[in-house]
Amino acid sequence: MNKLPKFLLRCSIFALAPIAANAAGTYYTGNYQSPQQRYSNQSYSSQRGGTYTQNGVTYNRVPQGGYNNAAYASTRYGQTARPNTAQNNNAATAPARNASAKKGNGFTFGGGISREAAMWKFEMKDSASILRYDDVAWNVLDLNGAYEFNAGNLTLKVDAGFKYGMQSGESSMTDDDITKGGYFITQWIDAKDNSVIGDQIGHALSIGTSDGGKMYGFNVGFGMVDVFKLGNVKFTPSVGYRYLKYELETKKNYGLAVDTAACFTVEGSDEVQCDPAIIVHYSDGSQQILWRDNINNKMEIAPNAQYIDTQGTYYYQQPGTSHSYEVEWSGPYIAMDMAYDINQYNSVTGRVELGFPGYKSTGDQPYRFDWQHPKSVEDKANMFSALHLGLGAQWMTSLTDMISLSLGVTYDYYTVSDADAKTYLNPEYYTGLYNDLLKQWEDAGKTEADMLNSETGDPAAINIKNLESECPGWVCSANGEIESFYKSLGVRLGIVARF
Repeated sequence: MNKLPKFLLRCSIFALAPIAANAAGTYYTGNYQSPQQRYSNQSYSSQRGGTYTQNGVTYNRVPQGGYNNAAYASTRYGQTARPNTAQNNNAATAPARNASAKKGNGFTFGGGISREAAMWKFEMKDSASILRYDDVAWNVLDLNGAYEFNAGNLTLKVDAGFKYGMQSGESSMTDDDITKGGYFITQWIDAKDNSVIGDQIGHALSIGTSDGGKMYGFNVGFGMVDVFKLGNVKFTPSVGYRYLKYELETKKNYGLAVDTAACFTVEGSDEVQCDPAIIVHYSDGSQQILWRDNINNKMEIAPNAQYIDTQGTYYYQQPGTSHSYEVEWSGPYIAMDMAYDINQYNSVTGRVELGFPGYKSTGDQPYRFDWQHPKSVEDKANMFSALHLGLGAQWMTSLTDMISLSLGVTYDYYTVSDADAKTYLNPEYYTGLYNDLLKQWEDAGKTEADMLNSETGDPAAINIKNLESECPGWVCSANGEIESFYKSLGVRLGIVARF
């Protein structure tokens, strides 16, 4: 791409101006005097055809009109005469095409690399659980192409893109079942008067390391190129379909679980403390939770107690894969692209996109022996149930007339509320636990009906039966349970080629 200094550019323009004017058929009505009038009619006419001798050399005379004025001008400076020289000169001095210039009936191909910082989070409303992946870094390669074609007075465009990302380094995952108050375990009833003692509540918090994730995406769209302008800004509206999928995995997970019973407010402050849930098993098959009505009371155990257990209170570490999720956002969008030409070599572009995707998340937690594998949980929302906001801006500069370099930023935000949740329970675990409890009751001379008695039976066995009834096929469903969002901010460097 030729860039002349200003004074040379002015000289070249002034030298070509009369040539271009004559070639274009422009008429001048001022006091301009043709150089041909400097010759006498006789000398001028004597050079029309035939031959002439100058300095001992014989030349063929060129008839008037044998070359156009531009060709004639070129011969005066010893150059080879060429037809249509004025047009060639015009092409040589024409400015390079702007980086964002509109062109019909042409292909555009591009690619780039980007670095994206992202996070994903979802919350369960009734289950009071929060899972989040923070500080996820993606290295992303993208490819895209478009074809512009004229349709009457409009220039239309069909475009498509693909992206593939790999997680860079390690990031943290937090599985939080504490912040929102914990999850319900069971309710304890006093067998003497059938009064409610209180609820056993579970709490857990774990922090793990995430790495090795992958990300895929593609989009297709259809738009009207530069369909209107505001000042010097050109606008291209479009509609299309976008798909995004990412896979995240957690290893080296460390956590603590605590089941709580009675809770108390510490005197003189607003701090709340809760006793761990300690369960006492007696020889007659009955159970007791150690429950205090006052923080100063002692926990008492009856003489016929066989053993105690701490239920869900323990520390754990999981060196293998503890969490694995695949998340998809896919659906239609509407978008507006904007382009502003700074000069003949540089331009800036921007994009605003509003999408209406569906949402699907499939998770596996291999250490949860009470859940099925490889699909432990699944969350879904139909298309148009979620929202996507996409923003982008880039600066483009021409490297050649066909190739441009781009540098830009991207921002994406996906969100969904009231997605439906499914949990796939492990029937072997629950039926095995139920059968073990039943054997204990039968060994004590009791029946299954005794075990399931709502007043004097086994709370764990009763809960398992209720769970089987409430979750047909051992699949528990909860409508409108999930709130989720994903956001990313990226910096991108790319190349664009036009044909």
